[in-house]
Amino acid sequence: MNWETIMSFGDSITFGARSYLGYPEICGHLLEKFLHKDWHVINHASNGFTAIDLVRSITPQIANYQSYYPSVITVMIGTNDIKTNVSAENFQIAYKQLLVKLKLISVGNNIILLKLPRFTQKVFYPYTFSMNEKVTLFNDIIETLAKENEVRTFEFHFEDKDFYDGVHLNEKGSLSAAIQLSEFILKDKGIEGTSAMS
Repeated sequence: MNWETIMSFGDSITFGARSYLGYPEICGHLLEKFLHKDWHVINHASNGFTAIDLVRSITPQIANYQSYYPSVITVMIGTNDIKTNVSAENFQIAYKQLLVKLKLISVGNNIILLKLPRFTQKVFYPYTFSMNEKVTLFNDIIETLAKENEVRTFEFHFEDKDFYDGVHLNEKGSLSAAIQLSEFILKDKGIEGTSAMS
């Protein structure tokens, strides 16, 4: 069969809580368009998930997910940890466990750790703009763990208008994330200078 699998793990941002599709589904569609093969998208994300919630939700699925031989695994988690004031130490412990599980599932260690987006100045409560200090701290932890585990990181670039409430992506934001991620993967595949929008 002419297909590959992309697995994306996360919380409501990955799930697509404020848009019909999450960025993983749109990314799969764009990859199909440019690579002329089907992409099986698994969006393992849930509203409200913290890092430890995600870890515990993956555990019973490890053998099942291994059977799909995912070409690419992405993960973006931590926004709800910031909201609930999880310590940096506990976040790091949970994220390390997450990486162990993702490495068990992955093929060739092709795991992309997505950095947490910063909150915009139009952010809704209970999130606040000052929480960006912790976003920076958590992203530093993610970068360190990526180096230790020899996996890559990727940082989305968003504008205020990409967000529904300063936290969750709207339709435009989900599309923007999908385009950026698909172009990152396409570059891996040797396709450069091609905008996924064309």
